[in-house]
Amino acid sequence: MGNGRGVGAAMICLMAAFVAQPAGSQAANLDRSTIVLDAAHGGIDGGAQIGEQVAEKDVTLTVAERLRVLLTADGFHVVMTRDGEADGGSLDHRAEVANRSNAVACVVVHASSSTKGVLVGTSALRSSVMRAANRPREEARTGVPWGRAQEAYVAQSGLLANQIGTALTRAGIPATMMRVMMRPLDNLTCPAISIEVGALSGEGAKATPVTDGGYQQRLAEAIAASLQLWRNQAQPADSMGAGL
Repeated sequence: MGNGRGVGAAMICLMAAFVAQPAGSQAANLDRSTIVLDAAHGGIDGGAQIGEQVAEKDVTLTVAERLRVLLTADGFHVVMTRDGEADGGSLDHRAEVANRSNAVACVVVHASSSTKGVLVGTSALRSSVMRAANRPREEARTGVPWGRAQEAYVAQSGLLANQIGTALTRAGIPATMMRVMMRPLDNLTCPAISIEVGALSGEGAKATPVTDGGYQQRLAEAIAASLQLWRNQAQPADSMGAGL
């Protein structure tokens, strides 16, 4: 998984003050027909190197495009943060695109030749309910920093991650759950997960690389089926995440 835009982007994140939309507005506008797919990296940012001639940005876009086809066939409106060779803009820009969509789920796609199976990640931020229990009521009414935008959705994101992890396992794809501090995941105001696609180990056979089309399709089908179920299961953001 690459480091995104580096120090410059990190400084942009620090300068971004607060999330504009309140949690109640986001919950009321939850669009159960919309999914956001963020294919990590793009443009001159190739991400990690996958083999000798393939960049991570190409694998993430291919997986996202496979997902888009399946989700569109299931009746979803799919918002892609980048298409083709476009770089998708800064991580903050990608988060802004996603947050304006009021999506029922956001999926950030990464890839790695060293990872085994698939890593399914959620933000390591504390739930806003837990944070609100330890802060004055006055502070709870103030804006939440951009870097903590995901707080009100941590619980929902965890449920989504578990559901997708189970679907992958049933499809014969090993899935490992993890919590990460990662942009733009931490900046998203929707149930959000990251997936890092790694190679599949075969018994007595050569490992299946992340570039294998059949493997990518099987993975995309498992995730798409899980998101179809999630459409009617997603709940509003944490009721005490009043600052988001």
